[in-house]
Amino acid sequence: MESLSDDRVILTKEEYQKLLDSNERLADAERRANAANKAKSDFLSSMSHEIRTPMNTVLGMNELIRMTLGDPELPIGEKIGRVVGYADGIQHSGEMLLYVINDILDISKIESGKFEIRPAPYHIKKLIDDLIPLFTINAEGKNLSFTADVDEDLPGYIEGDEVRIRQIITNIVNNAVKYTREGSVHLSISGRAAEDEVIYDVAVRDTGIGIKQENLVHLFESFERVDSAETHYIEGTGLGLAIVKNLLDLMGGSVEVQSEYGKGSIFTVHIPQPVLSDEKIRDYMPEVGPRFLKKRRYYIEGRKILVVDDNMTNLVVAKRFLEQMRAEADTVSSGKEALEHICKYHYDIIFLDHMMPEMSGVKVMKEIRNNPDKYSVNDGTPYIVMTANAVVGAKETYINEHGFDGYIAKPFRFSELVDLMSTYIEGDEVVEKKPDTSAGMGRPGAGGPPPGAGGPMAGAGGPPPGARGEVWDVNIEAGIDTCGDKDTFEIVVDTYLEIEQETAEKLEECQKNDDWENYRIQVHALKSSSKTIGAMNFSGFSMTVENAAKELIEGKNIEKNLGYLRGSYRSYKAAYSALCDNLRKIREAG
Repeated sequence: MESLSDDRVILTKEEYQKLLDSNERLADAERRANAANKAKSDFLSSMSHEIRTPMNTVLGMNELIRMTLGDPELPIGEKIGRVVGYADGIQHSGEMLLYVINDILDISKIESGKFEIRPAPYHIKKLIDDLIPLFTINAEGKNLSFTADVDEDLPGYIEGDEVRIRQIITNIVNNAVKYTREGSVHLSISGRAAEDEVIYDVAVRDTGIGIKQENLVHLFESFERVDSAETHYIEGTGLGLAIVKNLLDLMGGSVEVQSEYGKGSIFTVHIPQPVLSDEKIRDYMPEVGPRFLKKRRYYIEGRKILVVDDNMTNLVVAKRFLEQMRAEADTVSSGKEALEHICKYHYDIIFLDHMMPEMSGVKVMKEIRNNPDKYSVNDGTPYIVMTANAVVGAKETYINEHGFDGYIAKPFRFSELVDLMSTYIEGDEVVEKKPDTSAGMGRPGAGGPPPGAGGPMAGAGGPPPGARGEVWDVNIEAGIDTCGDKDTFEIVVDTYLEIEQETAEKLEECQKNDDWENYRIQVHALKSSSKTIGAMNFSGFSMTVENAAKELIEGKNIEKNLGYLRGSYRSYKAAYSALCDNLRKIREAG
C-alpha cells in the first residue's frame, strides 16, 4: 500500500480483495443482526398477542363476575351458575398464560446455559400410556384421526429425564395437531438397542399444511415462526420446536424433518437412553394389516382372590381379568361384606377399593390390622389397595400409613394386573399373539346423544376447562384397551348401563339431602368406571365435581364449592344421561 501526497492511498490487488472480503463480512453480520432483531421483534409482537388475548379474557370475565354479583334482580342460584362459568373461563386463560410463560422461561434457561437434565429411572410404557389418551382427545377435538404404534421389543425400563422426554414428545405431537386442519396424525416409536443403551426413534407424521423447503433451515431457531402469514391464526409461542432441538442437544439426541408443502410433514427425534434392565415394552404392536396385540398371559390356576369394590363395572373388569388368569375370584361390594369373607375364607391375595360408602378400604385395613386374631385365616395374605388416587406419593401413603402391602391405580389394564400378581404369586407365564377384535366397533365417539339430549349447560358448571369434544364422547379403542378385549368391553358397558337408573337416583338423593360425602363417593365411582370404558371427557368432568365435593367436605372454599356443586348438577346429570344414550347406540351398532 502506498500513500500519495494528496492523501490518496493506493492499494495492492491483495489488499483490495481483503478489504472487499472484510466489508462483505461486516455487511453479512449486519444483515444477520437485522434479521435477528426482526425475528425478536416479530416474536415480541406475537407474545404480545399470546399474552394480551388471555389477559383480556381474565379481565373481561372478572368484570362480568362483578356485574353479575352486583345485579339485584338475578336469583342467587343463577348468579352462582354464571359466576362458575366465568371462573372456568378465567381458569382456562390462566393455563394458557402459564403455558406461554413456561416456554419463555425454558428457552431463556437453555440459552443462558442454566438448564439441567436430571436423569432418573422410569418406564417408557408408563409415559406412553399417559400421553396417548391426551393426544387422542386433542386430535379428536379438531376432528382428526390419531393413531400410534410402538415397538414392543425395545427395552422399557430406562434412565433419563422423564419430564423432558415427555415435553419433547408432547411438543412435536401437539405441533402436528395444531398445523393439521384435516386428516390424521400418527405417532410411531421404534429404535435400536445396544448392550447398555437404547435409541428411541420417535416419529410423528401428519397430513397438515407442510413446510416450504426454504423455511426448513429456520424451523428450530428461537424466536422464529416460519410462514407466519399462513399460520397467524394458530395459538402458541412458536418456541416449541426450538425447545425440542435444545433439549435433544443436551441429551445427545437429534431431530430431523421431512415435509412437502401442502401435504404434510414427518418429524423424527432420536433419543438415546441408558438401559437399566432387560424388561421390554410388551403392550403395543405396529398397526400393519390386521392389528395384533401381544398379550402376556400369567396363569395362577386354583388360587383364590377376593376383590372388594362398590363399583360394579370395576368388579366385572377385575373378575374377567382374574378368570383369564384361571384364578377363582370372589367379589363383594362393601367393606362389611369384605370383613365377613376375610375372617372366614383364606385368599391368596385381597384387593380393597379405597373409597366405598359406610366403610372405606382404609377402614377395612385398619380393622384387620387392629384385630389380627379375628382375621388370622389370612395371615400373610397381601392386601392391595385399588384406587383412582394416582398422585405422586399416594402409593407410599397407602403402604406406610394405612398398612397395605401393595397398590394399583384404577382403571388398570390386564398387563398391569399381571405385573402386580407375578410379584406376589408364582404362576405360569405365556406370551401369545391375539388378533385385536376392536374392528367393527365403530369410530371413537360414534353415535352421540339423540337430538335434543342435554350436555353441560353454559354457565352452570360444565366440564373442566380445556376439555375437548362432547362430554358424552366415547373413545372405544381406549375402552377396549383398558378392558383387555372387545367381549369384556361390551360386558362392562352393559353393566355400566344396567346401574344407570340406580346411580342417577343416588345422585339425586344426595343432592336433595346435601349429602356431599356420599355424592362424592358416587361421582368418584363414575369417574373410574367412565374412564374404564373410554369416556374420558365425562371422567374428567366427574373429577372436577369430585374435587369440589372433597374441598367442601374439608371445609375449603365452602361458598364457592357449594355453588359449583349445585350449579353444575343439572349439567352433570344431563351429560351422564347423554353418555348412556351414546353407549346404547354403540352397543346397537355392534
